[in-house]
Amino acid sequence: MKLQYLFFFCALLLTACGDDPVIREREVYDIRTIGVLSTSEYTVGKVVKLSDEGEWYKWGDRRILMSCKARIKAGIDLNKIKDGDIKTNGSRIEITLPAPEIVSFEMDPNLTKTEMTDVSGMRWNFTQVEKNHIMQLGEKAIREDLDQLNILQDAENNAKAFLNDFYTQLGFEEIIIHGTNKTAGNPHAD
Repeated sequence: MKLQYLFFFCALLLTACGDDPVIREREVYDIRTIGVLSTSEYTVGKVVKLSDEGEWYKWGDRRILMSCKARIKAGIDLNKIKDGDIKTNGSRIEITLPAPEIVSFEMDPNLTKTEMTDVSGMRWNFTQVEKNHIMQLGEKAIREDLDQLNILQDAENNAKAFLNDFYTQLGFEEIIIHGTNKTAGNPHAD
């Protein structure tokens, strides 16, 4: 019985008085197994106005006002971190991140609405095919405005905060994370 207490006491003493935990190289690169880290999400609305004025053979005008919303996610593809992008030295780690990118772009059909139509003269109302084309114009306009939203910068900042917490929990005391000066996010990618 005394031998069990002695063994337990020695094991407790060794674990309590040990040096800092050894950070294994494999754990440092485990971050890549996350894959795409989506860290920023925006919902963007756009109102599209179209006027189809009559010509000499068309008597009357048509106008339509439609609203649409897109859910856009941005993040960092951690699979793109190469071995040379992470450098460790004791309790110090330095990481160079790949560029943030648009991870998904979804137009929600339930949030697409025809707000107003005005048809005069001998003109027909807008068909569903024409409305779909108008919504494509709305999607194009949202994609063109992505650079002004700073979604990619937000995604990079949020990824840095996540990685800082991740490597702090692994035992690193000094964590340096380099972002990119340019962004790889293609606003036209799905």
